[in-house]
Amino acid sequence: MVLLGIIGAGRSEGQPSVSLVDPSYDEVPRRTDPGSVGSFDVSAHRLPDLLETTLGIWMPSVPDRDLYTGQFDAGGEFVRIDLLFRGLVNPPGSVDPLDFSPFEYGDHPVFGFVEIDMDDENETGGELDAPEVRFLGNVVRFGGWPGGGDDESDDDDDDGPYENRVALDASAFDGDFKSEPQVERHGEEFHIALLSTNFTFGDIEVLTGDGDFIFEEGESWTIGGSWFHRAHGYEPFSVAKGGAVAGGYSPQSPLLFTHDAASNRTLVSLVFPLTNTGAGLMQGVPAEPINHDATDQASVLEALNDLVVSAALLDMFPTGLPEEEIIIEWRDQTAGEYLFPAEWRVTALLGSSYTSPIPNGSFFIWSDVYPDAVRGDVNGENGSNNDDRESIAEYIEDNDSEDGLIDGVVVIPDFARNFSIFDVNHDGVVDGVDIMLVGVPGDTDGDGDVDRADYQELQLCFSGSDVSYEAMDCLLTDIDGDGDVDLVDVTRFEQFVTGPDPN
Repeated sequence: MVLLGIIGAGRSEGQPSVSLVDPSYDEVPRRTDPGSVGSFDVSAHRLPDLLETTLGIWMPSVPDRDLYTGQFDAGGEFVRIDLLFRGLVNPPGSVDPLDFSPFEYGDHPVFGFVEIDMDDENETGGELDAPEVRFLGNVVRFGGWPGGGDDESDDDDDDGPYENRVALDASAFDGDFKSEPQVERHGEEFHIALLSTNFTFGDIEVLTGDGDFIFEEGESWTIGGSWFHRAHGYEPFSVAKGGAVAGGYSPQSPLLFTHDAASNRTLVSLVFPLTNTGAGLMQGVPAEPINHDATDQASVLEALNDLVVSAALLDMFPTGLPEEEIIIEWRDQTAGEYLFPAEWRVTALLGSSYTSPIPNGSFFIWSDVYPDAVRGDVNGENGSNNDDRESIAEYIEDNDSEDGLIDGVVVIPDFARNFSIFDVNHDGVVDGVDIMLVGVPGDTDGDGDVDRADYQELQLCFSGSDVSYEAMDCLLTDIDGDGDVDLVDVTRFEQFVTGPDPN
């Protein structure tokens, strides 16, 4: 059965591509294991550091032979998404405790999720079953509220895309869709899932390299499989077929992993049809009609059109489940209006693996998010200032006696699981140190700028990698929050330099 919705007309207007830059050297380990006792080794297994995400309308030169050679073109029939990482990054191995081999394809695997909101609508899309392993469920582990929290361009929510959605602590994962924060409602339509469950060994094609199936410097691989999934929150209410579960839309969507030895950067690239015209070009055959089936010719347009049809049917025959709100707003939409990747909103949560399995299923050590958390912004006002200091101090005052001591310190039991936005440096306690960290990163003297005086303090505190400092004043020069002041902090400091009196 073919179910048709309102698809929409051409896509010749709009910006062909956009690049979203993330700071370099901002990776930092963020545990998720109970008891914070899981083993990992960042010297042997470098943490992923995302540098840039590029999205655009793409047209391959010869789409049925090579998806990755072509150009960004507003008239193209494909979307291209590029993730650029510092250093060598490997495809992910298995983190299943019964088949634990996360470093099967190299010592520096990348795991995580890149979530994409295509319709700029918070009320639609998201993750119902596992929000604790997504961006909204982890971003505050990195020091505060995500940047862009007061995005005035969001017409439907003047308070920005994260209002009442960010998990401020583990109580957010209560399994109640209606309770705030609604961490399940990211607004996501699609995501790239960097997980080994999306491919098999046989899906790997080594384009350049020695063929030992360890991804090494200068190598390029294409890896087939299903990396690009429509949001799982839609599945219970969708009429799509052909997926692993009813209502699922997870078509074949290969990734290209390529490492450039000269720049020491790894590019992870997805090219996927925006339309069924593109799907036909990719297969070298005529385009098929939209039929809500991801196993033949699949496209973003088909997946979005399915949401329009499914929501219209749901409007006529409601389930009564509160979760149906995640799709119902699609009933009056036109799918073809959302085929402009440069306008899509992107969040990313990326990390690595423990070196031994964690029995309860805590698989990942997170290391980088996009957009970055604003360090010390605990109230969501997209800044880090005295209001945040007062909020942290009030939290300490209200909770100081929970451990039986009145000492200005709030201990977070099992903090890797029971995190708190007020624990700015993610060390398991909320205290005066977290208050000190509020403000401009690198501003050691508290004058609101980052200048020569702050650099002199950085020089005095420089200890080198893995060498802890003793002076409390040096805390403010430890910009990446890893307990030492080293070359990484120098690099990050340079990114925050304003000069005296920047205003």
